[in-house]
Amino acid sequence: MTSDPVLFERAARFHDLGGLRAPHQQWLGTPQLDTFVGSGYRMNEFTGGVLLAQVRKLDTIIGKVRTNAGRVYAGIRDLPGIELRKLPDPAGELGTGVFIGFKNNQKREKFLAAMRSENVPASGPGGSVILPIQKHIENKVTVHPAWPSFTSERGKAIQYGEKCCPKTIATLSRFGGVLMDPMYTAKDCADVVAAIRKVYPAIVG
Repeated sequence: MTSDPVLFERAARFHDLGGLRAPHQQWLGTPQLDTFVGSGYRMNEFTGGVLLAQVRKLDTIIGKVRTNAGRVYAGIRDLPGIELRKLPDPAGELGTGVFIGFKNNQKREKFLAAMRSENVPASGPGGSVILPIQKHIENKVTVHPAWPSFTSERGKAIQYGEKCCPKTIATLSRFGGVLMDPMYTAKDCADVVAAIRKVYPAIVG
């Protein structure tokens, strides 16, 4: 979001092919910049169509996922000593996964393997990456060596890598659980609960 018309125009041109399409020009009025080579990041029509259909179903999908997560939480919350992922806003929790904390990565891996042996798909937290430990981020690789992000004194002083986020790495490496599919039935959730109740005590005991 920006209130700067020139910045908006540059962004609109850059994300597309360098030109200015009718809706953007209508918002802007008279363009202030010349056409330049853009990067072609504009969403294509097919992707937009799929997204529009998914957005129409979004409330239903979220409702099903939250319901399934609630079923699993309710079924395992009474396990002695269990460490569930902290939920600062339980009512706003999306519920895409139910994750349990273990003392270390070794116990987490044993739990995941045991859950899979019960035919329940289990994994660590996912869906993204820890950016500071990605090699291209750690090594500050940009489109061009002269790209301004890291050429200033401040930019040169920034250091990435594992030392940036030890708590994040430690936390993600010891949590494991089950992702909640919106298509799961009540029986599927009961199977997840039964597997956790069977496996968890044996791992932490």
